[in-house]
Amino acid sequence: LNRSEVVALGNEYFERAITVGESAIETINQEEGFTVNYLIFMQQLSNRYFNRAMFLLTVRDDHPSPDKAQSQGLMDLCTSKDMDCEVVDNGDREGFKGESDVHFELLLSRIKGLLLLLRLGYTDEWGLEELFTDARKSLLSAQYDCRHCEMKTAASQQQRLDCALIEYYQFLADNEEKTPQDGGGGDQVLEAKKKAATIAIRMLVEDEFLVVEAGMLAIETIVDCIDQGVVSATKGGEVGAVEIKKQLRNRQHQMEAVSVLPSSSHNKDNR
Repeated sequence: LNRSEVVALGNEYFERAITVGESAIETINQEEGFTVNYLIFMQQLSNRYFNRAMFLLTVRDDHPSPDKAQSQGLMDLCTSKDMDCEVVDNGDREGFKGESDVHFELLLSRIKGLLLLLRLGYTDEWGLEELFTDARKSLLSAQYDCRHCEMKTAASQQQRLDCALIEYYQFLADNEEKTPQDGGGGDQVLEAKKKAATIAIRMLVEDEFLVVEAGMLAIETIVDCIDQGVVSATKGGEVGAVEIKKQLRNRQHQMEAVSVLPSSSHNKDNR
């Protein structure tokens, strides 16, 4: 299949999926009214709108009608956001709360999709920072509801969210460097990079377990900030910075062979 054929098939698939979903939710509404079942189907339909939005906005340049694809994609994003909000707002009233961990996964998928769109040049029409706040609340609720879960699981979920937040701040810094806004320029770039570095440092220092992907991103973030003078070694000046980067790179090499391993600070405690 060439790119135009993939786009055509994708259009057909998403159009059919949404049409079936709209028909199903209409049937439920007629037979049951505004019930828990209705909210469940609404969330599924919202996911279909979000997926079509991601598809149309990412293949825009290969679409036979680029402007139409962009317009429809942005409209689908708006529809998905409204549906997500309606499910949350009406869930408690109808006795539908859902599982906190499932809601966390939903929010994280939204965040990752929107981050991709930002990198493609689209503006943040959804409100990413609000999504990050909601995802953190949902994660804390999920961890409370599942206090018997392994520490590795709790740490990995937090790190997945932290990685997305690091990527968000890195995007803000890069975007500000390219197109300074409101005369903030360097100060806003520095602030965004400091926030990314702070999250990365917390991950390496505090978490007992590190998921490889998260650890690698954290190390790259810290090394980059050291090179740019955003963070500095508290002792030893330039020599100290070189030593810290050497230790971080060594740590990075260790991570390449495993999926999860104890963080360095806790290793010291266990010796």
